[in-house]
Amino acid sequence: MEGPHLDGYVIQHSDANRLLIIDGAIVRFTPTEYSLLLRLLKQSERHLSFAVLEQCLFLRSLNCNPRSALIRHMRRIRPKLWPFGLDILSITGYGYMLHAMHQELATMQALETVNLPA
Repeated sequence: MEGPHLDGYVIQHSDANRLLIIDGAIVRFTPTEYSLLLRLLKQSERHLSFAVLEQCLFLRSLNCNPRSALIRHMRRIRPKLWPFGLDILSITGYGYMLHAMHQELATMQALETVNLPA
């Protein structure tokens, strides 16, 4: 499916396969990552509260802290977006927002990721 719309990007998604196609590149996500990312994409450049984003979580245990789970998922999603010049910004005490970085910064981060020692 086409969309969600994000200026400067061609984004398609497949709910069945939990993947995004960003500018022609396929990126796979876990069910929770996919749900969170679609929510952020639909509200691009707007901040979303922890409470709103926690509704996207598939918690396996009632003992799991939703805020910790959310932080963990965001930590896993970010590096998948960096090569495309996208990032998820943390808004202290409130939530997160999707942000399109400058293209030259994205290129530098992608090169750093590729050149990391094993």
